[in-house]
Amino acid sequence: MNQQIPVWDARLGTAGGPAFGGALQALARERGVGDPEIMTALGFAAEDLAELYAGRLRIGTSLLARLAQVLRLRPIEFMQKSALLSLDVYAFGLDPLFFLPEGQLRYDARIYMREINPRHAVPEGDMTKRNPILHALGEDPLLDALGRIEIELTYLLRVASQATGGTL
Repeated sequence: MNQQIPVWDARLGTAGGPAFGGALQALARERGVGDPEIMTALGFAAEDLAELYAGRLRIGTSLLARLAQVLRLRPIEFMQKSALLSLDVYAFGLDPLFFLPEGQLRYDARIYMREINPRHAVPEGDMTKRNPILHALGEDPLLDALGRIEIELTYLLRVASQATGGTL
């Protein structure tokens, strides 16, 4: 948000930059996923992946979904660990429960997080089931696993962008 290079630029519909590239490289190491696996998932050559890690290449949601899939992460966890949803974004005002509709549902989830499960990361498995849109996507028999991830990422990034003025 207050960065020279946004991690997510909603106007362009792309993620990238040094923070994203560094976080992605660290995340791949943490998850035990090698560069060859990532290159295969993305259809990249070694030079392309090096450009992504260096922050000079930006990618859209289709490739973000492939990254989340190869790293074996659900969308919100992927967004948090890849710097798309950083502590800075939350500090600048994005509600950690931005993907839940306003009202009783968000209120109940906030109590759950504060009193029952007080940790930094949003308990995605518990919370995304409470969003009616994400719940419906999860039950759609027409979507394959990669399609669900891509649509969920698109939805989550759009809603977060609306709350932050277009960039994360």
